[in-house]
Amino acid sequence: MILLTKARKSSISVLLFWYNISNMHRTVLLFSILALYYGLSTVGLSMFDAGMLASTLVLFGVPALAFARFSMAPPLVLVSITMLGAGVAFLLEGIAHMYGLWYSMGILESRLFGIMPLEMLLAIVMQVLFLGLLYEVLFDDGVYTPRSAWQRIGFFAVFAVAVVMLIGIHRYIANDFFLSYSYMWIIGILVSSALTALVLHKDLSIQFFDRAIDFSLIAAIPLAIYLWLSVANVHKVFAHTTEYVAVVSFYGQKIPLEEIVLLFALPFFVATIYEMYLDDGQ
Repeated sequence: MILLTKARKSSISVLLFWYNISNMHRTVLLFSILALYYGLSTVGLSMFDAGMLASTLVLFGVPALAFARFSMAPPLVLVSITMLGAGVAFLLEGIAHMYGLWYSMGILESRLFGIMPLEMLLAIVMQVLFLGLLYEVLFDDGVYTPRSAWQRIGFFAVFAVAVVMLIGIHRYIANDFFLSYSYMWIIGILVSSALTALVLHKDLSIQFFDRAIDFSLIAAIPLAIYLWLSVANVHKVFAHTTEYVAVVSFYGQKIPLEEIVLLFALPFFVATIYEMYLDDGQ
């Protein structure tokens, strides 16, 4: 009986070992495919002077679709992350419009609520959707938690509506209120929201925090590619230099220092909010 128990434990250990090896090989393969894809995409989009919509679809839309099909993401998960993305879009573009932090150049002249081009709304939503799926597939366990539809959608819907209401109040009611260095305040809101969610989560583990940091470092790369293309192809124009903490050179393009900080802050925010309020919090 003892020998049988030891044999079973040994078999389980061997299976776990080969399972971990298989997962490691899968991750390395996916990272290699992504590196090749983004390398070729960057060259192509730069050569053909691609517009905002084309750049968004190539850099975020296609990978997000592949991740969604690969991981069989439930539709309600996709809808919830989309709502989160819409809230982030209104927060960034709303403050930018009111304070003149930058000007987004869309193909269409029409602007949603007179604030941002529809292409920019799609761009930011696609970025957030891509970040959420990238985190789940490559940095988490790839298994979506079986929560109810109301639990999944409710928080993210409230977040999106609250941001729209906040921007509306600031623009039409409290329009005399002016906040210096507002771009850094936007980033502060995102980071503090993520840190608050971490503190309030009772079962917070150091492993998750390390995973979120690693994810932020990797996810910043495609975001940086999109930022460079946006400035180089004139999708985004930075003009209000007095409102920036500093202006830096980014591969030949002058951008606010806050944009560099946002490359890491946005993935950290998305991963944390996704894990705490949509996934299993592990």
